[in-house]
Amino acid sequence: MHSTDAESDSAVAGTVRLLHRRRGWVWTTVVSVVALLVTLGLLGSLAPNAKGAGQAFAAIFVLLLTILAVVALVASIVDTVRLHRRDGGVRSHAVARTTHHPVRAHAYQYPPKHRFSWVVGWAALLVIVGLGIATLPGLVDGVAYFAGAEQTVTFVPTSHSQSCGRSGCHTETDGYLQTSGDPSVTWPSDVLLGVPFQVRQPLWNWGFGSELIDGDVGAVGHIFAGVLFDAASVLVIFAGYRVTRNWLRHRRERVGVS
Repeated sequence: MHSTDAESDSAVAGTVRLLHRRRGWVWTTVVSVVALLVTLGLLGSLAPNAKGAGQAFAAIFVLLLTILAVVALVASIVDTVRLHRRDGGVRSHAVARTTHHPVRAHAYQYPPKHRFSWVVGWAALLVIVGLGIATLPGLVDGVAYFAGAEQTVTFVPTSHSQSCGRSGCHTETDGYLQTSGDPSVTWPSDVLLGVPFQVRQPLWNWGFGSELIDGDVGAVGHIFAGVLFDAASVLVIFAGYRVTRNWLRHRRERVGVS
């Protein structure tokens, strides 16, 4: 009798761990997919002219988010299949033990119920922070454009290139600014080569801030993308603060017990 009870308790405990692990993977999948869709939407419609550092950042973030989303989705499906193979009574007892642990608490819970999915989920959140850092210069430049804080400099067009987004492909013009170091930039439309003209110099020429703004619509796009990703980054940083606080409390408790 006692052996049967021990086996039942072991099966329930194993199912509880499996439920926690699946919750972690589901949480990671949702975060990764939402971040990926938002990133693709903004890059495809609001910032299709990303060049240089901006283009490199975009490609890296999209690749990382895609990998995280695929890994988390596959792991979620595998754990769901394994759960359905468990005895119905065992699953019911296990579910009763895990209902007080909401999925949204997975991000800042420490110690995590399933460490690997917790780490992968935080990797997805850190990618969002990276996007926030990359779009911050664009936000600054967009605000500076409307405030008239950017200097007027000469843009020298040297070549044409194609930029493709969700709405199709269009021709844009590569060239350089006649300032210290002659930095390379891109004008988001087709203009005559070898005919310099005046443009606004980016106030923060880095990341998505390296793109020239050719009008109010472009400035609004930079501001919107920056606000969206930087707001998300602030939320992630706040969650990181809660994780750190929980980790410190957990460490103090372990020291006190020892």
